[in-house]
Order: sequence, then structure tokens, then C-alpha cells
Amino acid sequence: MNAQAPIRSDTLVMQSYTDSLAAICDTAEVLAPRLVPLSAALGKVLATDIHASIAVPSFENSAMDGFAFASADVAAASEDAPVSLLVVGASIAGDTAGLSHLVSGRAAKIMTGAPMPDGADTVMPVEAASWDHENLTFTSPYPKGRHVRLVGQDIATNDLLLEAGTRIKAAHLPMLCASGAASVMVFERPKACWISTGQEISDDFTKPLAPGHIYNATALYGQSACEDMGVEFTNATTVRDTPQDFAAALETALEGDANIILSTGGVSAGQYDFVKPVLEDFGARIHVHRVRIKPAKPILFATLPGGKYFFGLPGNPISTALALGAFVKPFAHLLSGVAHERSLAARLTNEVRGASGKTTFLMGKLTTNETGQLHVTADTRQQSFQTAPFGRSDAWIVIPEGVDALAKGELADCIPFTSAICDRS
Repeated sequence: MNAQAPIRSDTLVMQSYTDSLAAICDTAEVLAPRLVPLSAALGKVLATDIHASIAVPSFENSAMDGFAFASADVAAASEDAPVSLLVVGASIAGDTAGLSHLVSGRAAKIMTGAPMPDGADTVMPVEAASWDHENLTFTSPYPKGRHVRLVGQDIATNDLLLEAGTRIKAAHLPMLCASGAASVMVFERPKACWISTGQEISDDFTKPLAPGHIYNATALYGQSACEDMGVEFTNATTVRDTPQDFAAALETALEGDANIILSTGGVSAGQYDFVKPVLEDFGARIHVHRVRIKPAKPILFATLPGGKYFFGLPGNPISTALALGAFVKPFAHLLSGVAHERSLAARLTNEVRGASGKTTFLMGKLTTNETGQLHVTADTRQQSFQTAPFGRSDAWIVIPEGVDALAKGELADCIPFTSAICDRS
């Protein structure tokens, strides 16, 4: 990103949730793709489609340990007129020097995964066979093609395996390995660092709190949230509520390799809310400051000279969590080239009320009824400092700006806390 003239945030008008999110996402520039070994691709987003370079299986092979033969040889077998095939040789997995051709009237031992000999089209499992170590006897016909894996039965040559924009997960690896994808073109994962502000914050959970102090309830969650959204978390630090301490932490962050700088606290309009003026002193361009939402109204977003992005998150834990899910996550997905996850529509089990003139986000619990319909229940406690209801919930219920209430039974948009919930739904 090129050098830019700072914009004083006192010229900004408080915007709606949708307008603010759009303003933030408009600044995102997808990170450069690069070719990496498949072993280094887990969690990264594909920059190009992946097509199969080979068929899987690439040769006909046995699905069982047993005997390979031509089904036509036993088509006339019956109890009264059994048919016997002489067992000759064996086809062994990985041994190309083994039996390659089988003449009519013969059968061959075969291992699971071993190539089917020419002339054979069927496999009988060992446990189903009647044989005397020389002859395989049939008293009825045997279906053609039984227990044979055909060429391309799993994947055909040139099949589309994964589309660009897909985040590679562990379940993709067997398919990619089987088709010989040695390397893939992926977008780099964004990196984020974390600055907690507040002299009252304690990061040492092994020690009792000093009078007036609180444990850091957001930094570890921030790390987890970043990992869930595909962002590499680099480091976290806690500084005192002074412009000087925050400026020093910001300077260190700018010297590091994080693309996104996240901070908590100091973004409201109080005497000790110093984040905005410090950013402006650094030449930041402030795009968003204060949004018509509840909670997390004070959220701030800025771009810094040199191309780094800054999110100033409110200090209350639930406001922090919402800002991460509603703003940072879709932005990070754009950086890494992945389409943002859709919201889920769930039917309310209780009435919910919004805040006048704001988009309201409520903590709720998703459930599925016996017919598979998704329901959501808003927690009875919704204060932004209350971590217990957040722990009971797994999604944000969205009440749009201008809507005073949603009745029990109405459909509501929900933003899941984690990607795993979207994958499950």
C-alpha cells in the first residue's frame, strides 16, 4: 500500500454495520500466492483450481485378499455341475514382476491392492472360497466385477478436485496425495499480533489479583479466534494505559511481520482513550471509528503507512469477541483469498429485542430439532462484560438496524462463533 495522508477521525460519521464492514473490506488486498509443498499447505487457501493429473486407481486392482478369475469361466456352475479352476501363481501388491496374464480356466491368488491379471475380471474373497490349495471350486455363477476396483473409480484424470478459494483441511489430504499433488498454489496466511491495553490487566493466572486488577479475558480468545479464521497469531503483549506505552507497542508491531495489528481498549471517547490520536500521529488513515451496533460500538479500523492494517477493539470481552467475528474475520478471509462464510438462518425459540437505531448482536445457542431444522435461543444475559453467557452460546443472533424486535418462531440471521459450526450446518 502506498504512503497516504492521514485522515482525522473526527471527520468520520458513525456508520451502519453494513456500511462500516464494506468500508473495511474495501481496503483488503489479497496476499500474494506462492507454490508450496503439499505438506506445508494445510490451513492455507488455494489460489488456483486443482485438477487430478492421474486417475485413481490408475490400474484395476483387487479390493480383497482372494482369487482373481474370469467370471465367464464359472457362468455355468451349479450344485449338480460344479466348475473347478486351477490356481496358478499370484498377483502381489507392488510387485510388477508377478503374474500379469491369466488364461481361461485358471485362477490366481491376489492381494488387496494388487493389479488384476489380464484375463481376470472378478475377485472372490478368501473367506468365501472353496479350494484345496490347487483348485477353486464353484457351485454357482459368480457376479462379474465383484471386489474389483476400476480405473478412475475414485478419481478420473482431469477431475476438478478442489476449487480456488478452498481452505485446505486434513480431510482433503488423502485425495490430494492419492492423485499425486506434490505442490499447490496457495495464498499466504495473514499474520496478526495483539496488544492489550490497561494497567489493571494481569496476564499471570497463577497469582491472586491485586486490588482493582482483572485477569486478561481476551488475549487467549483472540489467539483462538485468529487460528479459526485462518490467521497466524504471532505474539501478544500487554501495556499500560498511556499514549507513550501504546505508541511503543505499536512501533514494535510495525517492525514485525504481522499484517494485522489488533488491540483492545482505549478506543472510546474517554479521557484515557488514546488509541486514535496515537494512530493519527503515526500517519494512519482511519476508515471507521464507532459503528451503529450493540455491543462493540467503539470499534476502530485504520490502515498504516507501509501497508499494515489496524483494528482497535473495545475492551469488554464480549465486545472484543463480537468485533473479531463480525469485522476481523470477514476482512481476514479477504486477505487470504477465501470467500467469507455465510450466516445461518435459524428459527427463534424466544422473542428478542434490538437496540434503537443500531444493529444488535445477541449471544445465542444453536440447536437442531428432530426434522433437522435449525433453532436458536437467545441467552437471558447479554451484558458486554458477561463471559458466562458467552461460554454457553455458539452464535450471534443479528437483529438488523431499524427492527425493534423479532418474535418467537421468526427466522433470524446468525453468525456462528467458529467455522466448525458452519461446516456442520
